[in-house]
Amino acid sequence: MKIAILSDNHGNVPALETVIDHIERWQPDHVIFNGDVVNRGPYSQKSWQIVQAKRQNDGWLMTRGNHEDYVLKHEKSELDSEHIGISAEINQNSRWTHQQLNGRCAEIATLPLSHTLTAPDGSQLFATHASVRGNTDGIYPDYDDDTIRQQITPLPAVFVTSHIHLAYIKQIDETILVNTGSAGQHCYGDIRASYAQVVWENGRWHAQIIRLNYDMAATERDFYQSGFLDETGPIAHLMFHEWKTGQVILPDWRENYLQAVLDGDIGLETSVIKTLSKFGIDKQPYE
Repeated sequence: MKIAILSDNHGNVPALETVIDHIERWQPDHVIFNGDVVNRGPYSQKSWQIVQAKRQNDGWLMTRGNHEDYVLKHEKSELDSEHIGISAEINQNSRWTHQQLNGRCAEIATLPLSHTLTAPDGSQLFATHASVRGNTDGIYPDYDDDTIRQQITPLPAVFVTSHIHLAYIKQIDETILVNTGSAGQHCYGDIRASYAQVVWENGRWHAQIIRLNYDMAATERDFYQSGFLDETGPIAHLMFHEWKTGQVILPDWRENYLQAVLDGDIGLETSVIKTLSKFGIDKQPYE
C-alpha cells in the first residue's frame, strides 16, 4: 500500500502542479491533502479547484487546515474583533482570499479534521493538519517525547502531521511521526516543495520525504499579477518574503510587534519594514 501526503500549498499553483506530477508518476494507492490548500499565496481559487478535481475524480482525501478555518471566519455576517479596526487590516489577507474563492466556502466547510487509513494487518495511518489537540497545534521535532505523545495519542503506526512547513520523520515509541513539510511555502532554509511518501509492505511501514524544485519565477510573477501584494496589506509582504527566502519571518513579527500594533504603539507598515530589515531584506517591502 502506497500513500502520498501533501499539504500547505497556500495558493502556489506552480509548486502544486509539480508535486502532483511527481505523485502521479509514483502511482500511490491513496493521496491525502493534509490541510492549507488556500490562503497566504496568490491563487487560492485555482489551487482549490485543482485539488477538488483530484478529490472528485481520483478519490483524493482532504483534511481542513487552519488557513481554511481563517477563510471560513469571513463567512460570518456579524462583526467581531478580527473584522474591525487594525485587526481587520492584519487579517486582510484571509478576507481577500475569501473574496477570491467566490462562494467555495460551503465546500471547504465540509472538510474533516483527520483521515485514517488501515493496512492489511490492521495497523493504521492517521493524518491531521497539526495534532489531535487542534489544527494550529504544531508538532516540532525538538519537542520532548512526552509532549509529542500528548499531541498524537492514541498512538497509531504512522502519525502524519503538517502545519509548520518543516519536513521531518521521527520515531516516537512504535509510531512513525511524519511531517509533510509544505507543497508551496517551505521554510527553515529549504525553499523546495515537499511531500511525504508512506508505504506499508510485508507487514512494515516506511516513510520518506520528497523534495522538489519547481518554477519559483512563475510563482513570484503570480504574487504580483494576482493582486496579492497590492491588495492584501503590509502583512502580505512578510508572507511573500517568507516564501521567497525560506526564512521563518511571521512568528518573529507576531512576537515582537503584534501586540504593539494592536495597542497603537507602532504602525502596521512600520512594523513590517522593521521586521524585514531584521532579516536582511530591503526596507522597502513594496518593491
